[in-house]
Amino acid sequence: MQQTIRVATESVVAAGRLQRLRDVVARRTKKVADDRTVRDAVDKARSLVLLLATLAATITYEAGLNPPGGLWQDNGDEHMAGDPILLTTNSRRYKTFFYCNSIAFATSLIAVVVVQNKLLLAYHVLEVAMVLDLFGLIGAYAAGSCRDTETSIHVLGLAGAVLVYVVTHVVLLTLGGMVTGTSTKEEDELVEKTRKRLLLFAILAATITYQAGLTPPGGFRLQDDESAGTHAGDPVLLYNYPRRYHAFFYSNSVSFMLSMVLIILLFNPHVYRLAIRTHALSVCTAVGLFALMGAYAAGSTQHLRTSIDIFVLVAVVLCFVVGLLIGFLVKKGCNTGAIKTTTKREKTEDKRTRHAKRKYLTLLGVLVASVTYQAGLTPPGGT
Repeated sequence: MQQTIRVATESVVAAGRLQRLRDVVARRTKKVADDRTVRDAVDKARSLVLLLATLAATITYEAGLNPPGGLWQDNGDEHMAGDPILLTTNSRRYKTFFYCNSIAFATSLIAVVVVQNKLLLAYHVLEVAMVLDLFGLIGAYAAGSCRDTETSIHVLGLAGAVLVYVVTHVVLLTLGGMVTGTSTKEEDELVEKTRKRLLLFAILAATITYQAGLTPPGGFRLQDDESAGTHAGDPVLLYNYPRRYHAFFYSNSVSFMLSMVLIILLFNPHVYRLAIRTHALSVCTAVGLFALMGAYAAGSTQHLRTSIDIFVLVAVVLCFVVGLLIGFLVKKGCNTGAIKTTTKREKTEDKRTRHAKRKYLTLLGVLVASVTYQAGLTPPGGT
């Protein structure tokens, strides 16, 4: 009897030890998983902050050295050669642009220096700083791209309109039951890949439209002309071809504001996951790219025929790509009857290869678009 009790007691003790051991293993496993999740989140935040800081530092440095309105070429009563024209003609607007641009530049440099600090990343300090940096870019663009308060309000209103559209789009599709709040692991991975592509397109648009909006094609008038009613610092294209200038200005501004709002929304995972799954951000990206194309067609030439030719070229390229896609699909359909066995390892390697090709082609497209857009608006030989 005593032996039976002893055996039972030892069994209970062993079971208790085993349960405690399982609890310890479970806690350690959970801690390792949580540490890995935190580490991944910090790495993702670091990459995003570094990318945006580099973007902002690049465009603000160039804009600070070549301010909107141009520079005086000779000495005058209220200015000297080399002074910004906008500072003389509209000092408040120039100071607004200058300080917004300078704050964005300084914030970007500081973010690049301290981006390795995990504590700042863990508490989202740098992410908040970059959002304020983006608002500084928006303020600088609104102040430097035009010369009257009404147009500046219109430019800022574009950002508000984009936010209203995204929220409305997400709310309607969510309430309609087309998109739920839960998602699978595969859907989350697809959302993250889509986020990277959208962020890349937004950065492309922001980089090229910021400088183009501050220094529009055709340059600026360097002297006042009372007989013609023109003023120094105003865009030449505005007086020569007002309709074409307004088409360029608003198309460029739409693309810039769309890119700024996209970047801001892509900071918060609770916002961009639903916005991506409802395709709201994809629609904004498509509109931004079409606006970019419209700004290029309006600003790179002064003739309607040439602008039409640009759209025809785009249509030809799209038809060519669609033709290639149809050809590949037909070829794939013809080969469906062939039995081909592939291992899991081969499928993984093939997936990685396709992802790498897609990534390199996207980067190449971004590089070519950023170079050719600026070159088309400021052609060789001057304006």
